[in-house]
Amino acid sequence: MPVRPPRRVQATALLAATAAVGALTIVTPAQAVVGDTVADNTYTFTAKIDVGGERACTGTLVDAQWVLTASSCFAADGQPAFPVPGGAPAKKTMATIGRTDLTGTAGKVVEITELVSRTDRDLVMAKLAEPVTDIAPVVLATNGPVAGETLQAVGYGRTANSWVPDRLHAGAFTVSQADTTTVAVTRDGGSICKGDAGGPALREKDGKAELVAVHSTSWQAGCLGSDETRNGAVETRLDDLGEWIRQIRALPQESQVTSGDFNADGKEDVAAFYDNGTSTEGKNRSSLFAFYSTGTGFGAPKRVWSTPGGFTYSSSKLASGDFNGDGKDDVAVFYDGGTSDTGRVSSLYTFTSTGTGFSNPKKTWISSGSFNWDASKVTSGDYNGDGKDDVAVLYNAGKSADGKFITSLYTFNGNSTGFDNPRKTWTSSGSFNWDASKVTSGDYNGDGKDDVAVLYNAGTSTDGKLITSLFTFASNGTGFDEPRKTWTSSGSFNWNASKVTSGDYSGDGKDDVAVLYDRGVGADGKFGTSLFTFTSTGTDLAAPREVWTSTGSFNWNASGLTSGDYNKDGKHDIGVLYRAGTTADGRRIDSLFTFTSTGTDIKAPVKHWTGSVI
Repeated sequence: MPVRPPRRVQATALLAATAAVGALTIVTPAQAVVGDTVADNTYTFTAKIDVGGERACTGTLVDAQWVLTASSCFAADGQPAFPVPGGAPAKKTMATIGRTDLTGTAGKVVEITELVSRTDRDLVMAKLAEPVTDIAPVVLATNGPVAGETLQAVGYGRTANSWVPDRLHAGAFTVSQADTTTVAVTRDGGSICKGDAGGPALREKDGKAELVAVHSTSWQAGCLGSDETRNGAVETRLDDLGEWIRQIRALPQESQVTSGDFNADGKEDVAAFYDNGTSTEGKNRSSLFAFYSTGTGFGAPKRVWSTPGGFTYSSSKLASGDFNGDGKDDVAVFYDGGTSDTGRVSSLYTFTSTGTGFSNPKKTWISSGSFNWDASKVTSGDYNGDGKDDVAVLYNAGKSADGKFITSLYTFNGNSTGFDNPRKTWTSSGSFNWDASKVTSGDYNGDGKDDVAVLYNAGTSTDGKLITSLFTFASNGTGFDEPRKTWTSSGSFNWNASKVTSGDYSGDGKDDVAVLYDRGVGADGKFGTSLFTFTSTGTDLAAPREVWTSTGSFNWNASGLTSGDYNKDGKHDIGVLYRAGTTADGRRIDSLFTFTSTGTDIKAPVKHWTGSVI
């Protein structure tokens, strides 16, 4: 049986430890109930966790994008401490990492976007919205605690005289007993208090701190507002969970999706590019999976490429097309190469299809002058009609002296071995706001050359309606004509709630535009999503028609949108790679849906596959 105090008192919002690279350093006489305040920039891997402005906890950075803490911090009132539901926290949760003194500005404040809970103990891995790369994660212990051993407990929790302290503190606790999942600790003259839950219990080894356990429950003797005299506490062990933690760190995290006929069988397939986090050596990892169409569905995803390190997902923007003209679609990644003496470096990598898989990525272009990846939105199509697909970049060129937004279009023409250097094929003469643009490509006028379309945020009308417009940039073979506004909303149409793609949904030889639209959460708690199509007339795109709306719950935020003719009937369909949740052992669950076109309508989505890529 687990070691527990006679009465379980949840230490919600325990002390948050700022993890240090050096030894366990304590300074000044004891001021906090748990122990002494710690020196600035000590235990910088510690995080203070704010759960919806209602609870505070402590956690520990164990990876650039993962914090380890107590699952009880996220348990709903009246519910067990563990496990807690996987996925996004029920309340907006922020982690402040590397800030010993909370009144200062050191460290970073990052939102927690996902929880992966243990089922056998009070422990959860919490994913950060973005990596924290300038604070070293704590080292994980591999040997368990033993009776009589001294551990350093760290946290931001309540003290004897402060309800919400603004400084990290720590104290030495002695192990009295340990079992397979918990360890009992005690200290004369000190306790673990509310606000410390999830904080680290550390061991000093070779002059460095290693994480042995996290705070779970405490009697809270001497804590402000407590009349209790007992000062024992229970910690959650994690020395046996190294493999589980490594597995979570390696999980596919974010993903991008595209479509193409990668095996040249006449049926388009789906490709997904995944973020696999960082390796134990701190290298960024990515992978590419292909879902090959069977005509009536899709095979299970096939891993066609992965890297143990050195290819960064967050530096990658995905596109697809037959770039070498061999009849098989390939995958391209527009890549952020950092900075050089000449400015910002961008590259194009191509994963060339072999028919049964893909070759390793080849750098097929690199900027010679400055080309800003952050200022680039990427799409692809055969813009010059030569039978080889090209890459286009909608580029943010800043503002003119008179305050106009300047936007440009660059095209990288595909050739049989790579890409030609980019040509500026259009630049705005009036004001065109790159930040208000979502870009897609298709042959909207049926002339055999792909065009570019931009769904544009036109602001708010005087009566408070959200205005959205659709512009098309028609290809003339060597560049693009000036954009034409082919539609603007008359009622309210929310650009921020729109994801855009293109395909020939009617089968008439002219591509159309589709928008997956976020309807928000209903009174019944279900996510509402709709699908609109803008049908091409040859010269314009007709006003959007709502061709589907969800009756059950369908989460727009969990949907990656793409288009392709998946069943070889001459009409394009809609594909959605859907993030469906997390398994009990922390793996991401995806589903692949298609909305099949009938030519005049779009059928409700059918789930062709669900599972976890490995």
